[in-house]
Amino acid sequence: MSYERQERSKGLEINIFAFLRLVVKKLWIVIALTVVFAVGAAGLVSVVKTDTYTSKISFVVNTLNESAQANNSDVSASINIATTYKYILESRAVIEKAVKNCEVPVTYEEAAGSMTVVAIPSSSVIEMTITTESAEKSYAIAKAVVQNYDGIVSEIYANAHLNICDYPVKATSPDSNSLTAMAVAIGAVLGFVIAVIIILIYYIVTDTIRDVDEVGRKLDLNVLGSLSKIELGKSKKGIVITDKKVGFAFIETFKAIRTKVENNAAREGRNVFMVTSACENEGKTTISCNLAIALAQNGKSVLLIDADLRKPSINTLLDLEPSLKGLSSIILGKNSLESSIRYVEKHNIFVIAESRASGNPSELLSTQKMSDIIEAVKSEFDFVIIDTAPASVVTDASVISSISDACVLVIRENRAPVNRIRMAIDDINSNGAEVIGCVYNNSSVTKKHSGNKYGGYYGSYGSYGSYGYYGSYGYGYDKK
Repeated sequence: MSYERQERSKGLEINIFAFLRLVVKKLWIVIALTVVFAVGAAGLVSVVKTDTYTSKISFVVNTLNESAQANNSDVSASINIATTYKYILESRAVIEKAVKNCEVPVTYEEAAGSMTVVAIPSSSVIEMTITTESAEKSYAIAKAVVQNYDGIVSEIYANAHLNICDYPVKATSPDSNSLTAMAVAIGAVLGFVIAVIIILIYYIVTDTIRDVDEVGRKLDLNVLGSLSKIELGKSKKGIVITDKKVGFAFIETFKAIRTKVENNAAREGRNVFMVTSACENEGKTTISCNLAIALAQNGKSVLLIDADLRKPSINTLLDLEPSLKGLSSIILGKNSLESSIRYVEKHNIFVIAESRASGNPSELLSTQKMSDIIEAVKSEFDFVIIDTAPASVVTDASVISSISDACVLVIRENRAPVNRIRMAIDDINSNGAEVIGCVYNNSSVTKKHSGNKYGGYYGSYGSYGSYGYYGSYGYGYDKK
């Protein structure tokens, strides 16, 4: 199935666990936006808010029987009457009388808007609060209520009394403003939500492979092996399975990949395998070298060819001599095939590698001479492993696929867009080299600068310059 048809047949897929890992990875965005919005909301409230001052009066309702002794029925009556008194205290008559006798000028609307009356549940207590922008005004209105309420409310219940148990006092400081805390909370929630939405949009737009399970779902591709990052400190050598520092899991993974490649070779009669990736810096050269070494450890004769003429790196990765003449020299007739094949005793493999980039790599690789080289070596070695340039960036991999039997694709976690990987797979398959599966490189860390050429992390062993996602393979080459 071509990648266009796959695109149409697949809707929007969101892997919750992969998305949550991305949120954790981008946690700094979440924290930053949460803090910015919270601080911004607090700042906005501090600009627009007005300080307020409150004076409070507490009333208590009591009823007395003829013997002037309170009983249970009197207490119940007081509680019921308190609700009625609440409405009396906030009535127009009480407010107008307080306004008329207030020591400071105040309108009815101001007094009514500043006053709140609450009957305390299951009690005979009533609380009145007067809140304005002035401590003097709040206190003046409260005093006016205290001085004038009794004449009005006593007309309603002759046997009930509304007494003051807590007289108002003049506020000495502004009220604590809960609006600021609320604004901070709302701002923080808004910032968090916006950050998550931004990350979700990024997740959807990038559409990369974020875990090994997505390889099967999005690409319908077999996984030959899955590699995790390793750290070698300040070692200047490449990351190869002959170095015990890489760990047991790394070594065993390549043994498993080797077995699958050997089974495919035996079943299909293949022995020329190209290794490539959709984009640069996904770890294809490291995997080419280690696959070749793993095959050799199993008693196979192996030739490793560096066909990435734009950025050759096998000689550096395997710590070979820096002035090798490789594939381009053979194609141009400057060196013979026999003299260009180097035996690397340490790894028990044969290598065609060079140290300098070549001009016109696509033209060199598409010559009959290149086909003749592959025909000559495939009958001499059990396996020929060819490291190529990334497939979706330049045409070099397409050319190599026409003279290879099969392809191992390297996919690095969260690196190449899915549509570019599908393009690479379609291109390789259509040119004759079946993509038998992929090696999933879940190293999500870029190269670590530790004073050496290599980062110490698997899959980050150098730079392709501007050789990137969108075809800008433009770092140039050395014509010397």
